[in-house]
Amino acid sequence: MYRIAKLRDEHTRLIAMVGRLNVVIAADAPPPDVELQTLRLNLATTLIGHLQSEDWLLYPDLLNNSDPRIVLLARRFCAEMGDLSKTFLNYSERWMKVPIGENWTDFCRETRAITDALIERIEREDRLLYPLLGTLDQAA
Repeated sequence: MYRIAKLRDEHTRLIAMVGRLNVVIAADAPPPDVELQTLRLNLATTLIGHLQSEDWLLYPDLLNNSDPRIVLLARRFCAEMGDLSKTFLNYSERWMKVPIGENWTDFCRETRAITDALIERIEREDRLLYPLLGTLDQAA
């Protein structure tokens, strides 16, 4: 019903991308622009696609569920996701305009904050939301 395997696969890919980006930002100096831009583009594309799947397919069903616990959890995740989406878009737009190499420390600090928030979100969905979806799928 909810294609949990697909959502979990996207989480796995996002975690791997974040891991590669975190290795890059742990360095004292930026990598070549092409390498960094490729990492950032792949992360942004995958993340935006994943969030759209959740926004358009998953959460509308959960918000209309007859179980108030499911609705409450879905509302909480929607509210948090909206903030993360906006934060990520603002971060992406900012660093398209600002020379990263000249602001490496700031870029690394902001990137770490974004990647930490994303990993926390993924872990919470995997721990709280996706098991619930598995239960709903079995009941259907």
